[in-house]
Amino acid sequence: MQQSAVIVCSDVNMLPAACCTLLSVKRNLVKAGVEFLLLGIDLKPNEIAEVESFARLHDMTIKVLPYATPDTARQARGRWSAATLARLYMDLQIPENIERLLYLDADVLAVASVDELFTRDLQGKALAAVDDYVMAFPEKAGARRRKIGMGEGGRYFNAGVLLFDWSVCRAKGLFARTREVFEDRSHMFENNDQDALNVTFDGDWLVLDPRWNTQTGLLPFIDRPAILHFTGRKKPWQATVPWVHRRMAERYAEDLRNTPWASFCKQPSVSGRVAGFFSHVGKQIGGLARLARMRAYFSNS
Repeated sequence: MQQSAVIVCSDVNMLPAACCTLLSVKRNLVKAGVEFLLLGIDLKPNEIAEVESFARLHDMTIKVLPYATPDTARQARGRWSAATLARLYMDLQIPENIERLLYLDADVLAVASVDELFTRDLQGKALAAVDDYVMAFPEKAGARRRKIGMGEGGRYFNAGVLLFDWSVCRAKGLFARTREVFEDRSHMFENNDQDALNVTFDGDWLVLDPRWNTQTGLLPFIDRPAILHFTGRKKPWQATVPWVHRRMAERYAEDLRNTPWASFCKQPSVSGRVAGFFSHVGKQIGGLARLARMRAYFSNS
Protein backbone atom coordinates (compact mmCIF):
# COMPACT_ATOMS: atom_id res chain seq x y z
CA MET A 1 0.00 0.00 0.00
CA GLN A 2 1.35 3.41 -0.97
CA GLN A 3 1.75 5.66 2.01
CA SER A 4 2.51 9.29 2.84
CA ALA A 5 4.54 10.47 5.80
CA VAL A 6 5.82 13.56 7.59
CA ILE A 7 9.28 13.41 9.12
CA VAL A 8 11.29 15.61 11.49
CA CYS A 9 14.87 14.89 12.62
CA SER A 10 15.79 15.77 16.18
CA ASP A 11 18.21 15.14 19.01
CA VAL A 12 17.14 15.53 22.63
CA ASN A 13 17.71 19.30 22.63
CA MET A 14 15.03 20.01 20.03
CA LEU A 15 12.69 17.13 20.87
CA PRO A 16 9.84 19.25 22.29
CA ALA A 17 9.87 21.57 19.27
CA ALA A 18 10.05 18.63 16.85
CA CYS A 19 6.99 17.01 18.41
CA CYS A 20 5.12 20.33 18.20
CA THR A 21 6.01 20.45 14.50
CA LEU A 22 4.41 17.05 13.90
CA LEU A 23 1.39 17.98 16.01
CA SER A 24 0.87 21.16 13.97
CA VAL A 25 0.69 19.08 10.78
CA LYS A 26 -1.81 16.67 12.33
CA ARG A 27 -4.06 19.61 13.24
CA ASN A 28 -3.96 20.90 9.69
CA LEU A 29 -4.43 17.63 7.86
CA VAL A 30 -7.70 15.98 6.86
CA LYS A 31 -6.13 13.25 4.74
CA ALA A 32 -6.11 9.89 6.48
CA GLY A 33 -3.22 7.45 6.47
CA VAL A 34 -0.33 9.89 6.88
CA GLU A 35 2.39 8.58 9.18
CA PHE A 36 4.22 10.85 11.62
CA LEU A 37 7.91 9.96 11.84
CA LEU A 38 10.62 11.30 14.11
CA LEU A 39 14.22 10.42 13.32
CA GLY A 40 15.51 10.33 16.89
CA ILE A 41 19.23 11.04 17.12
CA ASP A 42 20.91 9.10 19.92
CA LEU A 43 17.75 9.16 22.02
CA LYS A 44 17.63 7.25 25.29
CA PRO A 45 14.68 4.99 26.18
CA ASN A 46 13.23 7.55 28.60
CA GLU A 47 13.39 10.24 25.91
CA ILE A 48 11.57 8.01 23.44
CA ALA A 49 8.98 7.38 26.18
CA GLU A 50 8.50 11.15 26.49
CA VAL A 51 7.75 11.35 22.76
CA GLU A 52 5.19 8.56 23.12
CA SER A 53 3.63 10.34 26.11
CA PHE A 54 3.34 13.59 24.13
CA ALA A 55 1.71 11.70 21.25
CA ARG A 56 -0.86 10.04 23.51
CA LEU A 57 -1.72 13.36 25.13
CA HIS A 58 -2.51 14.81 21.71
CA ASP A 59 -4.26 11.71 20.35
CA MET A 60 -1.70 10.88 17.69
CA THR A 61 0.97 8.30 16.92
CA ILE A 62 4.59 9.30 16.42
CA LYS A 63 6.88 6.54 15.19
CA VAL A 64 10.41 7.08 16.44
CA LEU A 65 13.07 5.89 14.00
CA PRO A 66 16.35 5.24 15.87
CA TYR A 67 19.46 6.84 14.42
CA ALA A 68 23.13 7.13 15.32
CA THR A 69 25.56 9.29 13.34
CA PRO A 70 27.55 7.02 10.98
CA ASP A 71 31.34 7.03 11.15
CA THR A 72 31.50 8.44 7.61
CA ALA A 73 29.77 11.60 8.82
CA ARG A 74 31.79 12.24 11.93
CA GLN A 75 34.46 14.14 10.02
CA ALA A 76 32.21 17.19 10.01
CA ARG A 77 30.92 16.97 13.59
CA GLY A 78 31.63 20.13 15.50
CA ARG A 79 30.75 22.43 12.63
CA TRP A 80 27.66 20.51 11.54
CA SER A 81 25.13 19.45 14.14
CA ALA A 82 24.03 15.84 14.51
CA ALA A 83 20.54 16.82 13.36
CA THR A 84 21.91 18.48 10.23
CA LEU A 85 23.85 15.36 9.33
CA ALA A 86 20.93 13.06 10.11
CA ARG A 87 18.86 14.48 7.27
CA LEU A 88 21.42 13.23 4.75
CA TYR A 89 21.05 9.68 6.06
CA MET A 90 17.31 9.55 6.70
CA ASP A 91 16.69 7.49 3.55
CA LEU A 92 18.28 4.53 5.32
CA GLN A 93 15.52 4.62 7.96
CA ILE A 94 12.37 5.53 5.99
CA PRO A 95 9.92 2.58 5.74
CA GLU A 96 9.79 0.97 2.31
CA ASN A 97 6.08 1.69 1.75
CA ILE A 98 6.49 5.49 1.88
CA GLU A 99 5.91 7.15 -1.50
CA ARG A 100 5.28 10.83 -0.61
CA LEU A 101 7.40 12.37 2.13
CA LEU A 102 7.13 15.82 3.70
CA TYR A 103 10.33 16.72 5.54
CA LEU A 104 10.15 19.57 8.07
CA ASP A 105 12.79 21.23 10.22
CA ALA A 106 12.10 21.20 13.95
CA ASP A 107 11.63 25.01 13.95
CA VAL A 108 8.57 24.82 11.69
CA LEU A 109 4.82 24.98 12.40
CA ALA A 110 1.92 24.31 10.06
CA VAL A 111 -0.77 26.96 10.55
CA ALA A 112 -3.21 26.14 7.71
CA SER A 113 -4.31 23.09 5.74
CA VAL A 114 -1.44 21.08 4.26
CA ASP A 115 -3.52 18.41 2.49
CA GLU A 116 -2.62 19.87 -0.90
CA LEU A 117 1.01 18.86 -0.45
CA PHE A 118 0.11 15.18 -0.34
CA THR A 119 -1.83 15.28 -3.60
CA ARG A 120 0.30 17.85 -5.44
CA ASP A 121 1.52 16.84 -8.90
CA LEU A 122 5.30 17.15 -8.75
CA GLN A 123 5.50 17.00 -12.57
CA GLY A 124 8.00 14.17 -12.57
CA LYS A 125 10.37 15.90 -10.13
CA ALA A 126 11.70 14.16 -7.05
CA LEU A 127 11.47 17.33 -4.98
CA ALA A 128 9.36 20.45 -4.51
CA ALA A 129 10.58 23.32 -2.33
CA VAL A 130 10.50 27.08 -1.75
CA ASP A 131 13.24 29.52 -2.75
CA ASP A 132 15.56 30.52 0.03
CA TYR A 133 15.28 34.22 0.88
CA VAL A 134 18.76 34.75 -0.61
CA MET A 135 17.18 34.41 -4.07
CA ALA A 136 15.83 37.94 -3.67
CA PHE A 137 19.45 39.14 -3.85
CA PRO A 138 20.92 37.89 -7.17
CA GLU A 139 24.48 38.85 -6.32
CA LYS A 140 24.38 36.81 -3.10
CA ALA A 141 22.55 33.89 -4.65
CA GLY A 142 25.00 33.80 -7.57
CA ALA A 143 28.02 33.86 -5.28
CA ARG A 144 26.61 31.03 -3.19
CA ARG A 145 25.81 28.85 -6.20
CA ARG A 146 29.30 29.36 -7.66
CA LYS A 147 31.01 28.59 -4.36
CA ILE A 148 29.27 25.25 -3.88
CA GLY A 149 29.52 24.15 -7.51
CA MET A 150 25.99 24.65 -8.85
CA GLY A 151 25.26 25.54 -12.45
CA GLU A 152 24.84 29.16 -13.54
CA GLY A 153 21.40 30.74 -13.39
CA GLY A 154 19.75 28.11 -11.22
CA ARG A 155 17.58 28.63 -8.18
CA TYR A 156 18.51 27.86 -4.60
CA PHE A 157 15.90 26.40 -2.23
CA ASN A 158 15.48 26.58 1.52
CA ALA A 159 15.68 23.08 3.00
CA GLY A 160 13.42 23.65 6.00
CA VAL A 161 10.38 22.32 4.12
CA LEU A 162 10.99 19.66 1.48
CA LEU A 163 8.28 17.74 -0.36
CA PHE A 164 9.65 14.53 -1.87
CA ASP A 165 8.35 12.01 -4.33
CA TRP A 166 10.10 9.45 -2.20
CA SER A 167 9.69 6.64 -4.72
CA VAL A 168 11.74 8.68 -7.22
CA CYS A 169 14.37 9.57 -4.60
CA ARG A 170 14.69 5.92 -3.71
CA ALA A 171 14.84 4.69 -7.31
CA LYS A 172 17.49 7.23 -8.32
CA GLY A 173 19.56 6.94 -5.15
CA LEU A 174 19.44 10.71 -4.68
CA PHE A 175 20.33 10.70 -1.01
CA ALA A 176 23.31 8.41 -1.58
CA ARG A 177 24.41 10.93 -4.21
CA THR A 178 23.94 13.79 -1.73
CA ARG A 179 26.14 12.00 0.79
CA GLU A 180 28.84 11.72 -1.85
CA VAL A 181 28.58 15.47 -2.46
CA PHE A 182 28.77 16.09 1.29
CA GLU A 183 31.84 13.90 1.75
CA ASP A 184 33.56 15.55 -1.21
CA ARG A 185 32.76 19.20 -0.56
CA SER A 186 31.59 19.68 3.04
CA HIS A 187 34.39 22.20 3.63
CA MET A 188 32.73 24.46 1.02
CA PHE A 189 29.25 24.39 2.51
CA GLU A 190 28.45 27.31 4.80
CA ASN A 191 24.82 26.23 4.82
CA ASN A 192 25.55 22.63 5.64
CA ASP A 193 23.20 20.00 4.21
CA GLN A 194 21.10 22.67 2.50
CA ASP A 195 24.03 23.35 0.19
CA ALA A 196 24.60 19.64 -0.43
CA LEU A 197 20.94 19.07 -1.30
CA ASN A 198 20.94 22.05 -3.65
CA VAL A 199 23.90 20.60 -5.52
CA THR A 200 22.18 17.22 -5.90
CA PHE A 201 18.82 18.63 -7.02
CA ASP A 202 20.30 21.53 -9.03
CA GLY A 203 17.77 22.54 -11.69
CA ASP A 204 15.62 19.50 -11.02
CA TRP A 205 13.05 20.58 -8.46
CA LEU A 206 9.58 22.12 -8.54
CA VAL A 207 9.23 25.63 -7.12
CA LEU A 208 6.45 25.97 -4.52
CA ASP A 209 4.62 29.11 -3.48
CA PRO A 210 6.42 30.73 -0.52
CA ARG A 211 3.36 30.21 1.68
CA TRP A 212 4.56 26.60 2.05
CA ASN A 213 7.79 27.72 3.73
CA THR A 214 7.24 31.23 5.04
CA GLN A 215 10.67 32.05 6.38
CA THR A 216 10.73 34.72 9.07
CA GLY A 217 11.89 37.49 6.75
CA LEU A 218 9.02 36.78 4.34
CA LEU A 219 6.23 37.21 6.88
CA PRO A 220 5.38 40.85 6.03
CA PHE A 221 4.23 40.09 2.51
CA ILE A 222 3.12 36.44 2.27
CA ASP A 223 -0.64 36.12 2.20
CA ARG A 224 -2.09 33.19 4.12
CA PRO A 225 1.06 31.35 5.20
CA ALA A 226 0.48 27.61 5.54
CA ILE A 227 3.83 26.67 7.09
CA LEU A 228 5.88 29.06 9.21
CA HIS A 229 9.63 28.55 9.38
CA PHE A 230 11.32 30.33 12.27
CA THR A 231 14.62 31.09 10.58
CA GLY A 232 17.27 32.96 12.51
CA ARG A 233 18.76 32.30 15.92
CA LYS A 234 15.82 33.54 18.00
CA LYS A 235 12.96 31.03 18.28
CA PRO A 236 9.39 31.35 19.61
CA TRP A 237 10.10 29.14 22.64
CA GLN A 238 12.99 31.33 23.82
CA ALA A 239 12.80 34.27 26.19
CA THR A 240 14.19 36.37 23.33
CA VAL A 241 11.20 35.46 21.14
CA PRO A 242 10.96 37.88 18.19
CA TRP A 243 7.95 40.19 18.32
CA VAL A 244 6.50 38.74 15.10
CA HIS A 245 6.39 35.26 16.68
CA ARG A 246 4.80 36.15 20.01
CA ARG A 247 1.54 34.34 19.17
CA MET A 248 3.41 31.24 18.11
CA ALA A 249 5.23 31.34 21.46
CA GLU A 250 1.84 30.95 23.14
CA ARG A 251 1.07 27.95 20.95
CA TYR A 252 4.26 26.14 21.93
CA ALA A 253 3.59 26.85 25.61
CA GLU A 254 0.04 25.50 25.33
CA ASP A 255 1.05 22.34 23.46
CA LEU A 256 3.80 21.54 25.97
CA ARG A 257 1.96 22.58 29.13
CA ASN A 258 1.00 19.12 30.43
CA THR A 259 4.15 17.35 29.29
CA PRO A 260 7.57 16.77 30.89
CA TRP A 261 8.79 19.50 28.54
CA ALA A 262 6.74 22.38 29.95
CA SER A 263 9.92 24.25 30.96
CA PHE A 264 11.17 24.18 27.35
CA CYS A 265 9.30 27.46 26.73
CA LYS A 266 10.89 30.49 28.32
CA GLN A 267 8.66 33.47 28.98
CA PRO A 268 10.11 36.91 28.23
CA SER A 269 9.98 39.53 30.94
CA VAL A 270 7.82 42.64 30.55
CA SER A 271 10.91 44.68 29.79
CA GLY A 272 11.96 42.01 27.32
CA ARG A 273 8.63 42.26 25.52
CA VAL A 274 8.95 46.03 25.27
CA ALA A 275 12.52 45.77 24.04
CA GLY A 276 11.44 43.13 21.52
CA PHE A 277 8.76 45.40 20.12
CA PHE A 278 11.10 48.34 19.63
CA SER A 279 13.75 46.05 18.14
CA HIS A 280 11.15 44.83 15.65
CA VAL A 281 10.18 48.36 14.69
CA GLY A 282 13.82 49.36 14.33
CA LYS A 283 14.58 46.42 12.07
CA GLN A 284 11.57 47.21 9.91
CA ILE A 285 12.66 50.80 9.45
CA GLY A 286 16.36 49.99 9.06
CA GLY A 287 15.75 47.21 6.58
CA LEU A 288 13.27 48.92 4.24
CA ALA A 289 15.47 48.55 1.15
CA ARG A 290 16.14 44.88 1.89
CA LEU A 291 12.46 44.28 2.59
CA ALA A 292 11.47 45.92 -0.67
CA ARG A 293 13.75 43.61 -2.66
CA MET A 294 12.37 40.54 -0.91
CA ARG A 295 8.81 41.71 -1.44
CA ALA A 296 9.45 42.29 -5.14
CA TYR A 297 10.92 38.82 -5.59
CA PHE A 298 8.59 36.69 -3.49
CA SER A 299 5.39 38.52 -4.37
CA ASN A 300 6.00 37.50 -8.01
CA SER A 301 7.27 33.94 -7.37
